[in-house]
Amino acid sequence: MTLHILFMPILILGSLVAVPAHADSPKPIKVKTIEFTSTPAPSNTMEMTNPYTRSQAVVTLPDGSKKTYPLTFQALQRSGDYVGGWYYGLVVNKNGEPILQSPPNSNGNIARGPFFSAGADGLSMLVIPNATVDGVKGHTVFMINHLEYGTEAPNIDPKKSPVDLYATLPMAMNLTVLDQDPAAGVLKPIKMSNIDMSGVEGLWIPCNSSVTPWMTHLGSEEYEPDARAFEKRPLEQMNLYLGTPGKTAAEGGANPYHYGHLTEVVVAPNGTTTVTKHYAMGRLSFELGDVMPDQKTVYLGDDGDDVIRAMFIADRPADLSAGTLYAARWIQIDDRNFGSARLEWIKLGHASDAEIKAIVRKGVRFSDIWEVANADTVKADPARYSDFRPVHVYAGIGGKTELSYLKLKPGMEQAAAFLETRRYAGYLGATTEFTKMEGQAHNAADKKLYTVISYIRTAMIDGLNRDRPRDDIRLVGDEKDLVCGVIYESPLTGEQKDTSGVAIASDWVATDMVALVHGAHQPDGATVGRYDKCDTEMVANPDNISYSEAMRTLFIGEDSANHLNNFTWAFNVDTKKPARIFSGPAGGENTGLQVYDNINGYAYITANIQHPGAEEDLASYPPEIKNGLRNLVDQRGLVGYLGGLPAMTR
Repeated sequence: MTLHILFMPILILGSLVAVPAHADSPKPIKVKTIEFTSTPAPSNTMEMTNPYTRSQAVVTLPDGSKKTYPLTFQALQRSGDYVGGWYYGLVVNKNGEPILQSPPNSNGNIARGPFFSAGADGLSMLVIPNATVDGVKGHTVFMINHLEYGTEAPNIDPKKSPVDLYATLPMAMNLTVLDQDPAAGVLKPIKMSNIDMSGVEGLWIPCNSSVTPWMTHLGSEEYEPDARAFEKRPLEQMNLYLGTPGKTAAEGGANPYHYGHLTEVVVAPNGTTTVTKHYAMGRLSFELGDVMPDQKTVYLGDDGDDVIRAMFIADRPADLSAGTLYAARWIQIDDRNFGSARLEWIKLGHASDAEIKAIVRKGVRFSDIWEVANADTVKADPARYSDFRPVHVYAGIGGKTELSYLKLKPGMEQAAAFLETRRYAGYLGATTEFTKMEGQAHNAADKKLYTVISYIRTAMIDGLNRDRPRDDIRLVGDEKDLVCGVIYESPLTGEQKDTSGVAIASDWVATDMVALVHGAHQPDGATVGRYDKCDTEMVANPDNISYSEAMRTLFIGEDSANHLNNFTWAFNVDTKKPARIFSGPAGGENTGLQVYDNINGYAYITANIQHPGAEEDLASYPPEIKNGLRNLVDQRGLVGYLGGLPAMTR
């Protein structure tokens, strides 16, 4: 979308990670249960084009009495907003200067900047003890937010249509200082800065994020560039950041192996930041990394089709710079009701950030790691390629996802495990048929892990495996239901061994997966959601998820092409009842979802809107939506939260 138009005010309609609290903060209330009332689905143009909530939290106290707290949606900042020193979402180069034009796309079109990304995504609210920034009092909360991608911008040729910017620009991460009203808990942005990514070669398509137990931002890089494709051609998206146009990695340009990692940001009390990319955690299309209470075990979302499920176990608590990487094998138990399976874990390798970065600095290329043959070549001369193994995995941006035959070159096990993680997992026999594996969250009290499969399709469905070499996942059911997505639940336990019989050094190992909550197709005669393909009254295509220990509630944000308006849901893990608590504007994705049980006496549910009114998301709808309704949506990315809740405890 063009970010310079339709900047009308958004009408906000009425309506949790625990962190330290100040001594004079309101005391958390002890609760027995909490139930959310449901926000009605949009029924008019105003509701379809604006974010809103009408939900209430009904809290039952230990003595059986009840208190009701209406939720409110509060906007913090929108793409292009100037907040105390910086423009939100501004895309810059390694020198912190605004980028003023994009590289030419495949049709030779160039977009005109400056660019303000509408892709508000992963968000962390951090309380850092003794924080002092420029002598300003009251800023007790730091907020880190990264922007996933640019969507659309004007063509430098005014006679031509706007230019699609997906995966054509480096991306940005911002730090905002929030002032918290001690009397009401309302948050207000007072100072913003760009987080410098020059020390890590820039930021590539960041997606979701999490807050670590040691109060840092753990972000992601999604849809990693295919190192095979970019071995001989320039990675111009990141050359734009580095100032090395036209150069391949071998010529000093951007190296694809620098992108596709988890990115940790530490905020100091004075507001300065330190950024680290964790090469030891592998290289995937990361949705996010969710750190378990042991501060060592991390579950990793791999977003795309033909992807893996991965687990990382750090050598030391609260230190992700070295550890062991595993990939799962799905051993199917039931093919019905969205399926269930036992999990086996294959060890991929052990490494430190320093070891893998050293391999990259030495100039390792895809062709140094793998020999490759295509299916036709192997079929024509099978004896010659008898020691090659078939692999079918998502290749990354710029590559082609197809059946390939791979042979690992001598001594390249570590490089393959941590730089070619998905291919190497498939090479060793891990399941590579997962589709759209996105959010991860955990329930510490019950030792449960929740994993999102946003869309079940292709290789996960029985009979659709085609030329893939494995067929571990064989789900049956109505494809119109399966495509609406599912969240799986996994018990977490210790005393587990990998497939080679070696003990796994964690008490938080997922042993199986069973469907917990899922969507379904829109029933005939539905009275709401006339444009929805998945049931408006059920979760559709979950993406971001976050769990509240105090509320015993799994919060679920949608990224659905099957709901015109994406919703956020509160799913009670005891009653198994979902309640819709938030509705975003048409064409937008609900992102940045985190729940904070106690920030200085208040609870918050963060709620961003990415690319509201996006042309691509509304293209399949009838003209009254993709043309008429879209023009009523403020198309700037939006950062906000659901407030009105006191801090809670059990």
